[in-house]
Amino acid sequence: MIDIHCHILPGIDDGPDDLATSLEMVRKAAEDGTRQLFATPHVTEFGPDPQTISTACTSLQEEVDKAGIPLQLHFGADVPSSLGPAGCKLYPLAGSRYHLLEFPHSHLPADAEQLIFFVVTSGLIPIITHPERNRSLIADPDRLEPLVAAGGLVQVTAASLLGSFGPDSRACSRMFLRHGLVHFLASDGHDPYLRPPVMSAGVKEAVRIIGPQANQLVNENPARILADIDWD
Repeated sequence: MIDIHCHILPGIDDGPDDLATSLEMVRKAAEDGTRQLFATPHVTEFGPDPQTISTACTSLQEEVDKAGIPLQLHFGADVPSSLGPAGCKLYPLAGSRYHLLEFPHSHLPADAEQLIFFVVTSGLIPIITHPERNRSLIADPDRLEPLVAAGGLVQVTAASLLGSFGPDSRACSRMFLRHGLVHFLASDGHDPYLRPPVMSAGVKEAVRIIGPQANQLVNENPARILADIDWD
């Protein structure tokens, strides 16, 4: 599997504090079947800058290789919508046109659809992260479809399908999945225990809901990012 959203770099955001914890997360991901993983720390207007993330990613990969863990890391970031298109350009996933785009959990900005449009017309491909946990979308799930129509792709957290973020997020994630609005599943892992970087149980649940095509959400679809292929 390919995990496109994980807070796994040590000492950068609210993910692991140290290298040992990062390596424990890497082991858990590999044991769960993940072979490629995007390191996507939270970023703000104050940083971390792309070079800091890239250096941390390279350093962690060296330690992963030394430990003999079969997992390849890729550059990324969890980019807040407040940074706009200019900010998104700074943090491409593995150097592609794709990038993660995070709206506030508390609400959906009034200009969300316009932002997606501007990002797309600037040549980027935005991936909206965990919309099933956004309070506005939980209250009115129909508001996601216009964002997809504007060119946004959607990443649901695998654990949401299992109820790890509560019954409302669980119901919302399943609704999005059934309506064909989900393009990726990811772990959004933050630590080895409470929010581990695992996806297989969520993928299994997705298969139960929509059938074997759910496997594309952690395989073929993320591979498009690595190949920087246009989304049809």
